[in-house]
Amino acid sequence: MTELEGVLYRSGSSHAYAADVAISENGTFTIQAEGAVKSYTRAEYTIEPRLGATRRVVQFSDGVRLELESSASFNAFEDRLPSGKTFRLVDWLEARWPAALASIVGVLVFIFLFIEFGIPVVAESVAHRVPQSVRRSLSESSLDTIVSYGSMEESYSMKMNTAGNAAFDRALGLLDGSLNPDFEYELRLFKAPYIGPNAFALPSGLIIATEEFIELCENEEQMVAVFLHEIAHVEEQHGLRALIQDAGLVLILSLALGDVSSLGGFAASLPALALESRYSQNFEKEADLFAGRVLEESGIGAEAMTDILILLHEGVPDIDLVQFFSTHPGLEERVNALEALSDSESEE
Repeated sequence: MTELEGVLYRSGSSHAYAADVAISENGTFTIQAEGAVKSYTRAEYTIEPRLGATRRVVQFSDGVRLELESSASFNAFEDRLPSGKTFRLVDWLEARWPAALASIVGVLVFIFLFIEFGIPVVAESVAHRVPQSVRRSLSESSLDTIVSYGSMEESYSMKMNTAGNAAFDRALGLLDGSLNPDFEYELRLFKAPYIGPNAFALPSGLIIATEEFIELCENEEQMVAVFLHEIAHVEEQHGLRALIQDAGLVLILSLALGDVSSLGGFAASLPALALESRYSQNFEKEADLFAGRVLEESGIGAEAMTDILILLHEGVPDIDLVQFFSTHPGLEERVNALEALSDSESEE
């Protein structure tokens, strides 16, 4: 039994009454004030968290408010409650600024680690479990959106389609037996003078290439190299993983900074932009190495990938600041990685 003295306020009244309080082992409060005695079970009251050295407050279900001096005996009783140790930890942190600062740093470290490792792992797992019907719907809607902007129109050039499909079939042939049967691989060619030489993959297995890309390639092997790169994006579901990671970043930043949308301006979007860029660069490196390994194993050689990368980067500045916010790694970094791959393959 814990016996204490306190001050009692009845519901709707500011008049204070001296009270004698007894707390039983099972948590029942028995309060005697002004000659009246009343008991409250554990379900009929809540104890407000500690706030520095101020009085402890107990709120009862009938509106009665009890204030008690903070004491070792009351703290010992509270520690026996399920929430007691948690509140005591919070109070300890509040009273010691180094500990509070360390807890803030710990939260920031956890957020960083979750963004760096947690979100990518979750995104990869979820992306590979998405039904193909959903991938197909996403791919078709994405393509419709791009075309609706008027930046591309379907190619009807027999010469371009013949060259592109021959290289695409050759790329698929190099991967025969190792492709995920869920994906529906198809090449579609578009005229895109405003986009220029380009190729990209959509989650269902749909590969889009521009006539300008076909014209840029000096030989079929360069087209095969890029198609292998895009197939890697599909096999690894980089597109869906990027979408899921973006959603995770928005959630984390919203929790950490409040409502990100309310911040407005470039400053609020800068962290998400930089992190999303890093994710995309990692995917591009992964796709480069996938294509390079297949090219080496087939006897074509990773030089085909290196050559087309150099052609695609002609006229594109490789400035540090631009590169930091680019979704593709720098040309030098990509070429060096492919050369290192070629060297390692030749040594084996």
